[in-house]
Amino acid sequence: MTPKPMDVLRKTPLFATLPDDDLRRVADLAVPRRFGRKEAVFREGDRAEGFFIVASGKVKVFKLSGEGKEQILHVLEAGQTFAEAVIFEGGVYPAHAEALDDSDLLFLPKRPFLELLERRPAVAIRMLASLSRWLKRMTDLAESLSLRDVETRLIFYLSEELKTRGIPPKDGAEIELPIGKNVLASRLGTVPETFSRTLKKLQDDGLIDVRGKRIRIVSAESLFSILSH
Repeated sequence: MTPKPMDVLRKTPLFATLPDDDLRRVADLAVPRRFGRKEAVFREGDRAEGFFIVASGKVKVFKLSGEGKEQILHVLEAGQTFAEAVIFEGGVYPAHAEALDDSDLLFLPKRPFLELLERRPAVAIRMLASLSRWLKRMTDLAESLSLRDVETRLIFYLSEELKTRGIPPKDGAEIELPIGKNVLASRLGTVPETFSRTLKKLQDDGLIDVRGKRIRIVSAESLFSILSH
């Protein structure tokens, strides 16, 4: 069943604090779109006509190198927005977006949304907050990929996932990877074989226990102390 736009907006940090009247104004602009697994939402260089909210499913945003190597920038889940920056920049989409699962999205067209921002400045203020968070994510990603080895990137990822889910980083803490290992490998800027070897090394060192997509922290102090080295 396709989620209702108002229900999606209430669960979206970008809009969750808006009063109902403003939520309805945004919902009236939203166009539901459904994408099948591996279907392109947009390609880098496509004309940017608006931005998206994930209502259900998962979407990856990625770049391709000249050799065709994929670097995942973000994996978006329900309630998350992407391509917001094009509202202000215009032009074209700067990356590719593709559905990882069958996904329902809400599309917010640029021109009508900008007119809404002009009428309702409170919505614009919340947009700025969202774009600030996006910039921080991009800065963290650039630092992670350029200054850290694969092992440290993976540990940093696990730390951030625990934090996002409100799970204390202690012995026995468990998380289930929200995406496949091949996708996560690309997200961490490596290849599946290196990612698998890194997981095995951390397990052999007694720091984590891996069961499929479920990872249990065995020695939190030793594992996360690596981030401070």
